[in-house]
Amino acid sequence: MLYKIRQAEKSDLTAMYQLERELFGDHCYPDFLFRQAYDCWPSGLLVAVSECGHVVGYVLSSPSFNRQTETQRDAWILGIAVENKMQGKGVGKALLSEALAQLADYNRILITVHPKNTTIKLYQILGL
Repeated sequence: MLYKIRQAEKSDLTAMYQLERELFGDHCYPDFLFRQAYDCWPSGLLVAVSECGHVVGYVLSSPSFNRQTETQRDAWILGIAVENKMQGKGVGKALLSEALAQLADYNRILITVHPKNTTIKLYQILGL
């Protein structure tokens, strides 16, 4: 295997932001979001790491906080990114599959994705 999936560590945050910036340019999440996610939802921040320890992808998920939280447990997949050279090798699918496994006790999984983003096909394959 060229990578492994694990919970993000504080030392991964800069690499995650750099990947986000490289892939999404001016439409990327700000760097502080990754630190906030790490502090608030550590189990929802997963990374794919190469054999040499390089972050090649990440997925960010979080619980939804609203008035219905007590009766309707929702969670969000807020973002996913995979390094260009690792796309098409199952990294995104592995990241999303692990995130979905961790969110199995939620009633509903919501996603945020641009309609023209090719990741939408992966979401559809995984039933989102």
